[in-house]
Amino acid sequence: MTQEKLKHIYWFAYYNLDSPSVRYRAKYPLDYARNNLNIESHFIIPGYSPSRLIQFLSAYFSALLFPKKGSIIVIQRVHSNFIYSNLLKLLVNCRRKLTTYDLDDADYLEYPSKTIHYFAKNCNSVSAGSNEITNYFRSINSNAFHITSPIVDLEIIKPQRNEIFTIGWIGGFGWGHKESLYDLVFPAIKNLSFNCHFILMGVTNQKDEEEIRDYFKNSKQIDIEINLEIDWNDEEALQHKIKTFDIGIATLLNTPIQIAKSGIKAKQYLNNGVPVLCNKLPENKNVIIDGVNGYLCNSPEEFKTKMIEFKEMDNSAYNTFSTNARQSITQFNHQHYFDKLETLRVN
Repeated sequence: MTQEKLKHIYWFAYYNLDSPSVRYRAKYPLDYARNNLNIESHFIIPGYSPSRLIQFLSAYFSALLFPKKGSIIVIQRVHSNFIYSNLLKLLVNCRRKLTTYDLDDADYLEYPSKTIHYFAKNCNSVSAGSNEITNYFRSINSNAFHITSPIVDLEIIKPQRNEIFTIGWIGGFGWGHKESLYDLVFPAIKNLSFNCHFILMGVTNQKDEEEIRDYFKNSKQIDIEINLEIDWNDEEALQHKIKTFDIGIATLLNTPIQIAKSGIKAKQYLNNGVPVLCNKLPENKNVIIDGVNGYLCNSPEEFKTKMIEFKEMDNSAYNTFSTNARQSITQFNHQHYFDKLETLRVN
């Protein structure tokens, strides 16, 4: 008997829309599914306002008592032990065959893991944002699968290189990202001999901005651009900014928490046709093909060498890198994401 196709998703998130996990693995994919795949959804972000409570109760009792045909129930990153979590545990107990636990960061290394392990063990499947997370959960649930985080394709594509070579970085300037930039990237840029523009999107602390500008104060050839106020929910504006980069930087630390991340930065740059320089860690290597859509570097010297190469290469060679970057998105677009999500209901 052929299984009915996915028609409805009950998605119970944990964080608000400021969280990249909630935007890129939940809100944007669910919007895409509604507009393009005829898949409806209940998208729940917990809260105590009357509207949030009504939305939760409506979705919860629908999933618990009368789940829609062709539905799946996703519990995303819930790790607390409060009312929301306990109600979702009851839902999992009653509707186990429909449930999957979604995690794209190694929360089990940062928070008490009891609730995380409960959902991973008792849900029918686990949707993991990286191979590291998948391998971790395989000992708890054999139905643990790597489903990489998708990127929104707004068809915003880099048209050409800038007259002044532009290096870009986007992300939260914390959680180890700051250290990886200071270890691998800042020394490389500081010692470039030509004029270049360096854009950092995600530095939100004035003290951090002052430290960065002080670091580069003797490198007059480097023009630093930092905007302390970014609307992370304005995806169109973010992508228009990314397409102004000539190369995008995606570095991680070689620590258990960082190597379990889903490589979202590299995918953001590729989506807009921007070649990537990143270090050789698992999820970066899943999307970056060395010498095709970017380069894998492991030291400040290697980053500097590849920056110089991009600066000096002719337009034809650069455009090939840009085209290859853009063509990489079939590995992490929304269609690929839902093809993978569909398989969770089969296994």
